[in-house]
Amino acid sequence: MSKIDVLTYGFALVTDQGNVGYSTVSLVESGSRRILIDTGPASRRLWLLKALESRNLGFEDIDTVVLTHLHWDHCQNTDLFTQSRILVHPREIDYAQNPNRRDVMSASYFADMLRKLRVDPVSDGDEIAPGVSIIDTPGHTRGHVSVVVESEGEKALVAGDAMPDGGTVRRGLPYNVFWDVHDATESVEKILAASNVFYPGHDRPFRLDDDALTYLHGPTSLEVEANVEGGGSASLTYTVHAQRKPTIDLMQR
Repeated sequence: MSKIDVLTYGFALVTDQGNVGYSTVSLVESGSRRILIDTGPASRRLWLLKALESRNLGFEDIDTVVLTHLHWDHCQNTDLFTQSRILVHPREIDYAQNPNRRDVMSASYFADMLRKLRVDPVSDGDEIAPGVSIIDTPGHTRGHVSVVVESEGEKALVAGDAMPDGGTVRRGLPYNVFWDVHDATESVEKILAASNVFYPGHDRPFRLDDDALTYLHGPTSLEVEANVEGGGSASLTYTVHAQRKPTIDLMQR
């Protein structure tokens, strides 16, 4: 049996000047194996380090990193895991080198970064540890994958941005699609058929029973502080999670 531990919660927080991009980073422990799913943005490096240290772990204690996809908010910290095996779908590496021209979340240097690490291809059906396996969930990007974890007697699914929030269930789509809307719709259907417990990319974990969505963890909040004119400061607290409407890129490949 495996255990899922959320190291950093994702927030679907967008400002009028850009996306904050805080994504969920999950630690899966399967026997002696420690598997990290996504690594988050560089702006959260210190937070990720503190989350690991609070569990008496360091970067060197993670033997495997699974990248759901190569958007900056999910993978920028991968270079910290120099001793880990990095698992990515080969189509995602190809996509990162030639993304949809309107996919500003991707950049070719991600593929360059991976060349310096121990990267192995992974795809649908691959078991990466006992009770931990990969399913292909393209649409948001070309080579997006999710991870199925047999945890506490049931299957949970760590979904990345194939299911970024609870609202994906109602919409039938993630709120951003950069590769293919049809693929994204099929991936949501595949995810819902595989499990009823989900760890989304920018929301709290939740359970779906029939049409009832129940969050597994209590509300989380983000305090934002900014310098203001005159040297003072202002702060606000953002509490998840309003359901976002989809922003779908229909550009052809």
